[in-house]
Amino acid sequence: MSYTALYRAFRPQRFSEVVGQEHISKTLKNAVIQNRVAHAYLFCGPRGTGKTSSAKILAKAVNCLDLKDGEPCNECANCRAINAGNFLDVLEIDAASNRGIDEIRDIRDKVKFAPSQGKAKVYIIDEVHMLTSEAFNALLKTLEEPPGHVLFILATTEVQKIPLTILSRCQRFDFRKISTAEIKEHLLAIVRQEGINIEDSALNTIARKAAGGMRDAISVLDQCIAFAGNNIESQHVEKVLGTLGEEQILKISESINQGDAGKVISLLNEYLQSGKDVKQVIRDLIEFYRQVMLLKLLPDGEMITLSRETLALVKEQARKLSISFLNGLVMKLSQIEREMRWTGQPQILLEAGLVEAIFQGAGLEEQNIPKPAEPRQADKTVKEEKRSKTTKVIKEEAPTQTTVEADISLDIAEIKRLWGDILERVKQNKITTHAFLIEGKPKVINGNSLVISFNQEHKFHYDQVNKPVNLSIVEKALSEVIGKKVPVSCVLETQNNVDTNTQESSAINKALEIFGGNIVEINE
Repeated sequence: MSYTALYRAFRPQRFSEVVGQEHISKTLKNAVIQNRVAHAYLFCGPRGTGKTSSAKILAKAVNCLDLKDGEPCNECANCRAINAGNFLDVLEIDAASNRGIDEIRDIRDKVKFAPSQGKAKVYIIDEVHMLTSEAFNALLKTLEEPPGHVLFILATTEVQKIPLTILSRCQRFDFRKISTAEIKEHLLAIVRQEGINIEDSALNTIARKAAGGMRDAISVLDQCIAFAGNNIESQHVEKVLGTLGEEQILKISESINQGDAGKVISLLNEYLQSGKDVKQVIRDLIEFYRQVMLLKLLPDGEMITLSRETLALVKEQARKLSISFLNGLVMKLSQIEREMRWTGQPQILLEAGLVEAIFQGAGLEEQNIPKPAEPRQADKTVKEEKRSKTTKVIKEEAPTQTTVEADISLDIAEIKRLWGDILERVKQNKITTHAFLIEGKPKVINGNSLVISFNQEHKFHYDQVNKPVNLSIVEKALSEVIGKKVPVSCVLETQNNVDTNTQESSAINKALEIFGGNIVEINE
């Protein structure tokens, strides 16, 4: 068991070796040079970004016997002892397992003693947010006014859990996530030093999956070396991480672009059957479409982490997609990822979400969206002839006269026959008016207007159609279908009136159909 993990073997030993935290390294190094080291520091930020490494480097710097431009020499007895972990005056405490008031009281009692081996006594308390409220209270006074030979360095990934009374007594440094490019560059330096051959796309995948944590990236690289030896390919990384490869993602995205939902489902099933994790698959898809969206928004590609081999293919696909579709797809996939924790069938949830996105019809750019099919020429000719004949019949039955009343003398039977066309024209003009009008029936032509009847149970529909704005839409539709302007009025009938008039109305309509003619007046 003499093997040392890569992340430990390549732990930074100087401020200049800490990747991605130049703002912190420079400040700490200058503080050492100017002899302005504070008595308490708080290092906060995501895991694997260099908090503990920076704390150890600072502990070496304040105890180094041969300081060089603010950097520890790593050669003197004190530096070597700290690197080996047996320096008596640098104490690392895990607050997760030493979180009680008794442990803090022990620290408070020992800080008063002078250093036994070095120039300063350094307490590095990792995951300090795990301390209890009583332990924090016990630490307050010592943290505010410790002896001159004591330095406290607190590290945490959840700074929001630190009491304000502790925060106000420390100099706070926020460690940021390390960029994918910086992680990739550092990994490349490690594999060169170790004599490992690795594909560029494999490095991209490792750096991207590390999500800003250098330690995670180095650990995955270590695992891949154990799996594949000294020659690492993309497929090896994909098997270790259970992720989709760039080629596999491109196949899925191409099927989505083509609107081939069946192919998308088939590919997903194939990849999941081969051992891919569905949650990791959806994360890969979210990241891929984020990259495509960035490619359209930022043509210079500063934030793009795709490999050179696939970048050209992705650009070709991005040309066919709208930004609104990409944004909607990323949001939809993110929603599915959140909902997966509550379902026992995550694969079905992902499949349904992708099918929904495909059939939204907004995936392609406007010029590529399929146009609705034009009606066949024969259908158009039949409709035009029908409308022409209808207009001709109406004109023949209603000879032109000088009075308005004679001009609108229409056959109620003819209007009833054309009622379906009138409803369709109303629907084209305003669909809500159509929804109200379908409950009404043309009853009779009374004087200068067409009377539309509504049953008592449809009083709401009657009230809506009877509004001037809706009446004008109905009148417009009538004019477009029959070729003449006809005023419209509505009547609300009780159930009794409807029952008693049904037989009479039916008989009259039948007579009109047989003999023709117009209703001039009805006497009770």
